[in-house]
Formats: sequence, structure tokens, C-alpha cells
Amino acid sequence: MASNQPRGYTVDPVEPKRVKAPSSYLINDEDTKVSFSCGNGTLFLKLSSVLVLVSCILQLLAIACPYWAAGWRRDKMSWHEGVWLTCYRAELDNKWICGAYDYLNPTPGVPIWYAAVQAMGLASIVIFLPTLLINFFYTMHPKGKMFRGLLWFNFGLTMGTALLPLAMVIVFAAGHPRRDRFPIPYLDLDYDDSPFEFHFSFVFEIFAVFVSVAAFVLEIVDYKRSNY
Repeated sequence: MASNQPRGYTVDPVEPKRVKAPSSYLINDEDTKVSFSCGNGTLFLKLSSVLVLVSCILQLLAIACPYWAAGWRRDKMSWHEGVWLTCYRAELDNKWICGAYDYLNPTPGVPIWYAAVQAMGLASIVIFLPTLLINFFYTMHPKGKMFRGLLWFNFGLTMGTALLPLAMVIVFAAGHPRRDRFPIPYLDLDYDDSPFEFHFSFVFEIFAVFVSVAAFVLEIVDYKRSNY
């Protein structure tokens, strides 16, 4: 008796086997979630961000205020000078005359050391903005494994906020002619005359250096303690 079924081979339907991806290619949903919050940052990162902000404020005050150096005559300030402005007290009418560095300089033009201080002051202000942004980013969401290159860039920026003010302090202290810049014709023995002294803006700049170095150290400590 002839069979009504078609000739040929019969193959049972089998579901295709799924190839399991290596564990290194698996992405956990928790790794892709981005939740920015100050609670995500460690104590070291929070302190580092605060210190960078403090250093930025000190740097701005130091550059904006013309009190890097000053001189006294007869218990009165006779001149003061900053990165952008120089002021001198007129003897006759007791009024302050302020202007650029070269307005009392016998040689026209700005000295190289003074121009270098101005250039580094501008560069330090420019570098502080990305440093603050990146510091706050890692404080609120410190995922170093996802942004390793940016992490090292942050280290460099933070260190730069310390090196530039340090260079400004060194160049200003080494290049300023001091008492020869504003000579006092005579010293009154009845008063404590001082032809040259560093003033508070210069001190603020030094503080900015130490604060930025402390922020950099905290970032390194956090990097060593964290599993980045």
C-alpha cells in the first residue's frame, strides 16, 4: 500500500542556540545610570572642590586688588601696586594718582617680568573655570572608570591652579625693583618709614597656592583609596 506522505527527510524544528556573550561585554544597567548628587562624592572629593573654590576666590581677589606691594612714609601709605594698577600719593594735595605701571617709569613700556605676571594672572583665571566644573562633576558623580582620561586631566588642571599662582609670586618678588621703584628722598627718624613691603594681595596669592596644593593632595588620596 502506497504511503500518502511525501518522500524525503523530516527534520524536527529546533530552536537556535543562543551564544552567551562574554562577561566583559555585559553592561549592567546600574553602570549606565547617571544620578548627579553631592551624596555620591567621597569626603575627599567634597573637600577638594571646596578648596578649589576657595583658591579661585583668593586668586580673583589677589589679581583684582592693586595691593601686591606698598610703601609707607611718615606713617602713611605713599604708594601701592598690583598686577594691573599702580597708585602714588601726591605730596602737595594728598591725593592718589593711579595708572598703568609705566606712568612713573622713566623707561617707557612694561618690563618683561611685569608682563609675565599679568599673562600668568589671566591664564590662572582661565584655568580655574574648567577646574571647578570638573571637580564638581566628580564630586557629584565620581565614576572614574568611565572617564579615566578626564580624571587625569582634572589632576593636571588642579595642579595648574597651584603652579601658576606660585610662578606669579616668584616672578613678582624676584623682578620688582622694590625701593628703587618708588624712592623716598629721605627717611624721617621720627616715623617708621618703609619704602617697600609686600601687601595683602601678595599674601592672598600665596594662600591660593597652598589651598590648591591641598586640593590636589586630596584628589590623589581619593584616587588611591577608590577602586578607579
